[in-house]
Amino acid sequence: MKKAKQKAKNSRKTAKTQIKGYDTVKLRARRFLAMLIDWYLTNIIASIPVTFYLRGDDYIRKTSFELETYGFQTGLIFGLFVVTAGIIYYFIIPSFVLKGQTLGKKLCKIGVVKENGDPVTVKDMFIREIIGATILEGGIVVTSTYIRKLIQLFGYASYVTPLQYIAYGITLLSIIYAYFHPLSQSFHDKLAKTIVIKKD
Repeated sequence: MKKAKQKAKNSRKTAKTQIKGYDTVKLRARRFLAMLIDWYLTNIIASIPVTFYLRGDDYIRKTSFELETYGFQTGLIFGLFVVTAGIIYYFIIPSFVLKGQTLGKKLCKIGVVKENGDPVTVKDMFIREIIGATILEGGIVVTSTYIRKLIQLFGYASYVTPLQYIAYGITLLSIIYAYFHPLSQSFHDKLAKTIVIKKD
C-alpha cells in the first residue's frame, strides 16, 4: 500500500516537472494553433467526396456539404465517410501511431499524456476524444458535426439545432475552463485525466 502511494506521489511529481517552468501562454498558443491545424485538415478530408465525386461539374456551394443534397443512400455513405475519417484522425492516429499526438499537435510539438506524466493508453484516448471531445463537447470536431448531419438525414432535424447550440455552449465553457485551469485542462482532459505538454 505504501509503495502504491509513493509511486502515485512520484508520478505526480513527474507530471509537475514536465510542465514546471514551461510558459503556459506558449502552451496555450501552441494548443490553439494545433486545434486550428486539426480543424482545417479534418475539414479538407471531409470535403474530399464533394470535391472529387459528388459535385460533378457544378461549383461547390454551402449545400454541397448537406447530406440531404445527395439523397439518403449517398448522403449516408458521405456522412459515414467523414465520421470514420474523424475517428481515425482524432482517435486511431493518436492512440496507435503518434502516441498522444494528432498531426496538429505533432507540428506544434505538444502532446497528450496522463496527469501523472505516463503515456496515454487507448482507453485514455477513447475517453478523451470519443466520449469527451466528440460526444460531450462536440462544438468544433468534424466528427460531431457530421453525426448531427446524420441525425438530420434520418429525419430528426428538429433535434439538430438544439444539439448544435448545446455543443457550442459546452465547447465554449470548456475553452474558458481550460484558460483558467493551471494545467490548461479542458472538460475532455478532466474526463480522461490527461494533460497537454510540450513534446519533441
